[in-house]
Amino acid sequence: MAEGGAADLDTQRSDIATLLKTSLRKGDTWYLVDSRWFKQWKKYVGFDSWDKYQMGDQNVYPGPIDNSGLLKDGDAQSLKEHLIDELDYILLPTEGWNKLVSWYTLMEGQEPIARKVVEQGMFVKHCKVEVYLTELKLCENGNMNNVVTRRFSKADTIDTIEKEIRKIFNIPDEKEARLWNKYMSNTFEPLNKPDSTIQDAGLYQGQVLVIEQKNEDGTWPRGPSTPKSPGASNFSTLPKISPSSLSNNYNNINNRK
Repeated sequence: MAEGGAADLDTQRSDIATLLKTSLRKGDTWYLVDSRWFKQWKKYVGFDSWDKYQMGDQNVYPGPIDNSGLLKDGDAQSLKEHLIDELDYILLPTEGWNKLVSWYTLMEGQEPIARKVVEQGMFVKHCKVEVYLTELKLCENGNMNNVVTRRFSKADTIDTIEKEIRKIFNIPDEKEARLWNKYMSNTFEPLNKPDSTIQDAGLYQGQVLVIEQKNEDGTWPRGPSTPKSPGASNFSTLPKISPSSLSNNYNNINNRK
């Protein structure tokens, strides 16, 4: 057995080599591992046939998995920008991650960096691990200055977001509420399809979502009216043109010819 009661090095090497070839499937969870740590592990177990001279050498023992090189300072879950697959990190399926953690543990104070496999492409679908999540700003209708930021997968549904907002603002499940998409122009769009994903709904990085609770008298603070889309928000202020005025203008133009 290797250090810490881990599986022997041959078993570690063959298990991880096999799991690295796992096909991506929509909805599965994969984990990021810092390439620097992984390269050290490869040396220790003699992963590459041309690099076995330090295999089992305690001088190259990798120690606990350390993903600090992938993270922004002071944020246990926020990745540095522009990280590149296989250069900065490698991806392991859940089984592979669990094996590594059981053999080496995870650095104290760190959390696993878990990401979902999502489908991409309009016509030809392909699976991809969604490394960078969508950051959404969440607030209540009665206090839009109190904004809480959370990260979601594009595969997460509107229902998932609503549950998270309810949890943040202590809104009970039985309390009727509705969700709004707030645009910069101070117009609002209802998010009333709970099964729609973030991708389906077209939500983007930094989007503000507002939860509105129903009043005790059964009315809504924002009123019952259907909001206009952002592009149509100011159409009602335009002067109305009657068919007769259009006809008169047409006749005037013809008379000038």
